[in-house]
Amino acid sequence: MIATHDLSGALQRLEKLFEDKLALSRGGFESRAARARRVLPRRLQGDLTRVLAARRVEGNPKLSRITGDAALGASLGRLEAYLGSYDRADRRKGRVLSVLAAVILNAVAIFALVMAVLLWRGFV
Repeated sequence: MIATHDLSGALQRLEKLFEDKLALSRGGFESRAARARRVLPRRLQGDLTRVLAARRVEGNPKLSRITGDAALGASLGRLEAYLGSYDRADRRKGRVLSVLAAVILNAVAIFALVMAVLLWRGFV
């Protein structure tokens, strides 16, 4: 069973990872989590939803028992592991290379099309 102080410590670690790895420093935890959801893979978005639900009922002793402690601990672990290994610079480089590859592929396709038209029309 995850105690309240364990959950608050895990949420603080998660908030620190939001700041360090994703550069999300403004707003409350829910707004940071909403912006972080865009970066997370689909399999971890459900984990973040589970953590947010547990955070909402954290202060209520009766409702905090229904959060599913083993599942919540596993969700927190997966989120911390992913965010701990997240590299913004590598993602940025990947995005730039992807755009460059698309531009080069389009340029080659247009060049081939122009050459085919020139050959067909007899100019080359």
